[in-house]
Amino acid sequence: MLIVDDEADEAVFLTHGFRDGPSKVQIRHADNGADALDMIRSFDPDLVLLDLNMPGMDGFDVLRAIKSDSATLAVPTLIFSSSERAVDIERCYRDRANAYVVKPHSPEGYRRLAENIDRFWFETARV
Repeated sequence: MLIVDDEADEAVFLTHGFRDGPSKVQIRHADNGADALDMIRSFDPDLVLLDLNMPGMDGFDVLRAIKSDSATLAVPTLIFSSSERAVDIERCYRDRANAYVVKPHSPEGYRRLAENIDRFWFETARV
């Protein structure tokens, strides 16, 4: 899995949340959009968790790049944002995000979120 977020704390919180999960997910982190696209093309992650608000190439740009390239189109991409604005959520789904989740506000929230993502994307869903 690739976590794309310019705030390293977010990647740490998620990594800790996934640490005890049943799937033992291997996590990589990119702190900007350009590096994220390079990493997606080089190691083909099973899942991308993508923040929207990043300097330079933001998450909207990264999402459009992923979903407009036939080589990366099928990579499941979950938006992982603090924004709860309907306009942001609608825009992401219109740009073919596979899901939109709002960042939790507590360590327990990150653990539950990681557990739910792990269970659905690595156990239940077939991609």
